[in-house]
Amino acid sequence: MGWWADFKANRELSEARKNVQRARSPWSIGEFIDKCIELGRLDVALEEAEKGVREFPNSESLGEAFKRLIRAKCADELRACRDEVRKAPGPKAYYKLACLYKELRDLDQAVELARKGVELYPNFEGNYIVLADVRYERFQRDLRASDGLQAIELFEKAVDLNRENYRLLFQLAEIYQAVGAKQKAVEKVKMILDFAPDDRKALALLDKVQAMPPSRHEQLKDILEDFERRAASGTVARPGPLAIRYTRQPDQLARKLPLLERVQGFQRAVVLGPSGELLAGYPGGPEENRKYGDVLRKMFAAAVDCSLRMDISTFAKGLLETDSSLTFLVVVDRLQIAVLCSAKVKKDRLQAEVHKFVEHELYL
Repeated sequence: MGWWADFKANRELSEARKNVQRARSPWSIGEFIDKCIELGRLDVALEEAEKGVREFPNSESLGEAFKRLIRAKCADELRACRDEVRKAPGPKAYYKLACLYKELRDLDQAVELARKGVELYPNFEGNYIVLADVRYERFQRDLRASDGLQAIELFEKAVDLNRENYRLLFQLAEIYQAVGAKQKAVEKVKMILDFAPDDRKALALLDKVQAMPPSRHEQLKDILEDFERRAASGTVARPGPLAIRYTRQPDQLARKLPLLERVQGFQRAVVLGPSGELLAGYPGGPEENRKYGDVLRKMFAAAVDCSLRMDISTFAKGLLETDSSLTFLVVVDRLQIAVLCSAKVKKDRLQAEVHKFVEHELYL
């Protein structure tokens, strides 16, 4: 670029950064990342994205912006890996491409490639690890015993194929430690010490694991189900900053709900807390919105149950449509938010406005 183009790009970047500083939220950081990509400043985008993801780890806006950034940075590598799978397929070719898609947060594509790799090359551990990583990530987010069990079974299959994979054994030992499977954690650390007897990290982990109380159950399935029960009771999972803030200050939340009147055909907004309690509703006060809260609590419970039965992870958002109305349901940071509108509203516009409310205005 010439000096004038550089000057214009720097000025646009400076203005975009000021917008983030004026109102820092996942949405505004995502907008800044997109501007950096547009201007070709991928190094600046990556720096801001990494900070943003640490600050708002569960943000949809940042997740999507990070995905776009990695796609821009890895375009050549992605093309090369695709060519390798097509022209010179092998277990590592599928593994590399699956890992790249996992980094891009395109988990469906990562899983599809890893499964194909397992099918074609069942004696290579790498593709089992990709499948296990994806399933374990879901277990960390949703804390469902079935996800944890599947992740561990896949990790164990990879261990059977390579009993000296240090990273894999260490990760599996930490997983067993996290869920309370003391004896299994000890076994995996000792496998590391068989080929690396002086490894300080492994020795330190062994000390931590041996200091754990014994497991209350012998079977892994029972250990994981006990972990899930503790998570559901709140002894494992902790509410995030939005849930903590608005559970303590529901009046502040109530003052923000009128912002949703900008949605065409807006009729009502209701927010339930982490335990399904009514936090706020608009229009009207708690008494007027209590009956809506009771109905929406059942709707959210049904949506969560259906998502888990279909093995598509915990419910995050969805649209309920009738002849006369649209109800947009979204779960963010354990807050359950419902926005009711007339059927005249455009669906994409409704979703965009609620997305900005959730990812921007709730954080201000």
